[in-house]
Amino acid sequence: MKKLLDRMIGSLVFKIALSIVIVETILLGLFGFYYVQYFGAEIDRRITEQISAPGRLIQDEQLKISVISDAQQMELLLGPHVRQAMAIAFDGTIYHAMDPMMIGRTIKDLPDFPADALRSDMEKEVLFTADDRDGRYMVSITPLFALNANQPFMYAYFKVSTQGLEESQRQMQSVLIIGSATCILLTSLLIFLFTQQTVLKRLIAAAQFVNDIQIGNLSSRLTPMGRDEIGTLESGLNAMAESLERRTLQHQAAQDALRDSEERFRDFTLSSADWYWEMGPDLKIVFASHKFYQLVEDINGSPQGKTFDKLGLHCEGPGGWRHLNSRLAAHLMFQNIEFSWMSRQGEKHFGRINGVPVFEIDGTFKGYRGTGSDITAERRAAEEQQVLQRQLATSQKLEAVGQMAGGVAHEFNNCLAGILSFAEVARAKIDDPDRVKEYLDHVISLGERATSVADQLLMFSRRRIDQPTNVRVQSVFNEMEKLLTTMLEHRITLHIWSDDPELCTRVDPTQLSACLLNLAINARDAMPDGGTLQISSHSVDIPPLAQRGEDDDAETYPDNVAGKFVVITVQDTGSGIPDEVLDNIFAPFFSTKEPGKGTGLGLSIVHSWVEEANGFINVETIEGEGTTFSVYLPFAESADVQALPQNVIANIPGNGERVLVVDDEQSLRTTAGIILDDAGFQPVAAKSTEEALEILKATEETDKIDVILTDVVMSGRSGPQLVIEALRQNPDYGVVFMSGYPARSQKELDKLLGNYVFIKKPFRPAQLQKAIHDALALRDNRRNV
Repeated sequence: MKKLLDRMIGSLVFKIALSIVIVETILLGLFGFYYVQYFGAEIDRRITEQISAPGRLIQDEQLKISVISDAQQMELLLGPHVRQAMAIAFDGTIYHAMDPMMIGRTIKDLPDFPADALRSDMEKEVLFTADDRDGRYMVSITPLFALNANQPFMYAYFKVSTQGLEESQRQMQSVLIIGSATCILLTSLLIFLFTQQTVLKRLIAAAQFVNDIQIGNLSSRLTPMGRDEIGTLESGLNAMAESLERRTLQHQAAQDALRDSEERFRDFTLSSADWYWEMGPDLKIVFASHKFYQLVEDINGSPQGKTFDKLGLHCEGPGGWRHLNSRLAAHLMFQNIEFSWMSRQGEKHFGRINGVPVFEIDGTFKGYRGTGSDITAERRAAEEQQVLQRQLATSQKLEAVGQMAGGVAHEFNNCLAGILSFAEVARAKIDDPDRVKEYLDHVISLGERATSVADQLLMFSRRRIDQPTNVRVQSVFNEMEKLLTTMLEHRITLHIWSDDPELCTRVDPTQLSACLLNLAINARDAMPDGGTLQISSHSVDIPPLAQRGEDDDAETYPDNVAGKFVVITVQDTGSGIPDEVLDNIFAPFFSTKEPGKGTGLGLSIVHSWVEEANGFINVETIEGEGTTFSVYLPFAESADVQALPQNVIANIPGNGERVLVVDDEQSLRTTAGIILDDAGFQPVAAKSTEEALEILKATEETDKIDVILTDVVMSGRSGPQLVIEALRQNPDYGVVFMSGYPARSQKELDKLLGNYVFIKKPFRPAQLQKAIHDALALRDNRRNV
C-alpha cells in the first residue's frame, strides 16, 4: 500500500492534478473573497442609503415628521429590521416614535442611547454602527432646522438591525464556496482529462521510448502527434535516436578500425626499419619498439624506465645530451637529435631521434612520443658525396684552368721571348751600362708579368684560401682584363667598365675572379661565331619588401633582401637560354654542352659562392639574342688599405749574420747567396734537408747559423720537417720559409709552427733582406720571453 501511495504521489499525473487543484483553489479563493467583500460593501451602501433616506426626506419637507410615529410606514421605508424611529427635540424630549410608549419621554430614560451624538453644532446627518444585547445595529441621526435657524430644533433618529445583512452575506458566502468547489472539481476533471489525452499519454510514450533506447533498442521511434512543443520533443527524440544509432555504428566501426590499426601498428613496428618510443611525464622511457629495445639492450640493458642520457648512447651534437634534456624539461618538441654507438663488431653507427610532447585536454603533460632511425648508411653516403663533390669541384676548376692554358702559354711565351731577347741584347751591350740597365729593367718587368700570370693560374686552381675583404671592383676588372682577353680569343669583343671606379664590395677577390671567369667561359661558349661580351658594375639600393612600389619588379629582388648592393653584370650576344632549360641552369651537374666538354658545375659553384657571400643572382635571357647574368654582392664603404708595393721596399743590409739557404734548385741557391752576400750577410748553401742538418750540427759550436732560409717543398724531407728537427736541437734559430704556393704552404705551416716569416717566390732582393731581418726579430723576441 505504501509503495502504491509513493508511486501515486511521485507520478506526474498526481503532481499535475495537485497543481491544478491548488492553482484553481487559490484563484477561486481570491475571486470569492473579492466578491464577498464587494457584495458586503454594496449591501452596506444600500442599507446606509436606505436608513438615511427618511431623515433627508423629512429635512427636505417631503415627509412630515409625524410619519415617524407610523410603524407601517417606517417598515416600508426602512425594511423589516427597523428597531426604532424617533423625533427628538434639542432638549432630549421625544415627540414622535414608532413605539407610542416612548412619546413624551426623554432620551435619559433610554439605556445605551448615544446622547453625545445629539450636538447643537450638527449640520449634517451622522451614521454609525453600535452593538447592544440584541446584536449589531446601524444608527442614523439627521438634524432638522427651522427657517433661518443656526442650530437644529429637532433630530430624526432611526435605528436598524444588521441581522439581515449578515444573513445575506452568509448566504452569499455559502453560494460562492459551493460554486467554487463545484467549479474546481469540474474544471480540474476537464483539465486532467485534456492533459491526459494531449500531454500525459504522449509523455508516457516518450518515457517508454527513452527506456527502449536505454536498454539498447536504438531502432525504436516515436510517432509525432502534432506540431506543438511535445511534437517538437518527439521529433527531437527521433533525431537523437537516429544520431545515436548512427554514432553507435560509427563507434563500433571505429572500434574495429582501432583494433585493426593497433594490429597494423604492431606489425609495422616489428617490420619497420625505424624505431618508435614513448616516455612518461617523468621523462623516462615506458615503451620502445622491438628494434629500439633490441639496440639499447645490446648496449646497456633494457631501456625501460631510463632517460636517453642513460642508454649508453653518445650524443653527436654540441653539449652532449644537455640540449635534449633542456628541451624535454621545457616540454618542447625536438628534431634530428643525432647520436652514435659502437656495435659488438667495433663499428661506429649513427642514429637520429625526433619527439613531440603529449598533453591532456586540460593541458596536463603526459610525456613524449617519437621515432628514431639508423642513419649510418646515410652518414657514410654523405661523407662519400662530399668527397665526390670536392673532386668534381676540383675537376671543374681544372677544366677552367685547362681552358685558360692556351692563353697562359701564349702569355708565358711572350714573356720568355722578351726576357731572352733583352738578355741577349744586354750581353751584346755589356760595355754600355745605361743600355744594359734599360734592358735589365725590361727583363724584370717581363718577369713580374710572368709572375702575375702564374698567380692567376694558382688562383683558379684553388691554391688560395677564401679571405673576405673589402675589394674595389675596378681593380678586379683590371686584373682580369688581360687574362680574359687571351681566353676569349680575338673573335669576341670584350668591354669592361664600372659606373663608379671606387665601387667596393666585401668578398674574397679570388672567388670573385673565379666567378667572373666561369661566367665569361659560359658566355664564350654561347658565342661560337663571335660576338660581344660586356662586363660592368654599378650600385643599387633595394628597399624592404613593405616599401617597394608597384613599379618595382617583383622578380628582380627576392623578398628577404634589402639594402645597398654592388651589381656586376656579364652580358653576351650569344644564343640565349631556352625556357625549358632556364630553371635548371644552377643545378649541379646540369649541362647543355656536349659530353666531355663540361661537368655542369660552373654555374652551380658560382651560385653557391654568391649565396655564401650574402648575395644573389638574376638571369635575363632572350633566345637567339643573348643572356645577362646580374650578380648582386654586399656593398662596402671603401677598399682595404693596400700595402706598400713590394718592389719599393728599401734595402736592409746585414751585419755578418750567417744564413743557411736550403733549396733543391741550384739557381735559387745561387741567386739567394749572391743577394745575401751583397747585403752583408754570410750565406751557407744546402741542397737537401739531410745536408742542412749536417751543417747545423757541424756549426753548433763555432760559426753558428743565425737564420734558416728553406724552401717548403723539396725532394726528400720537406722544409717544415727540417725546421722542426732544427728547433728541437736548438730553438734559437730564426726561420724564413719560401714557396711558390703561398696560401697552401701558409695553411700547412700554421698548423706546424706558427712563429715564422714567409716569403713568396719569386722575390726581390729587398724582400729577402726584410724577411731575414724579420726572422732575426722574432728570434730575439723568443729569447726575451
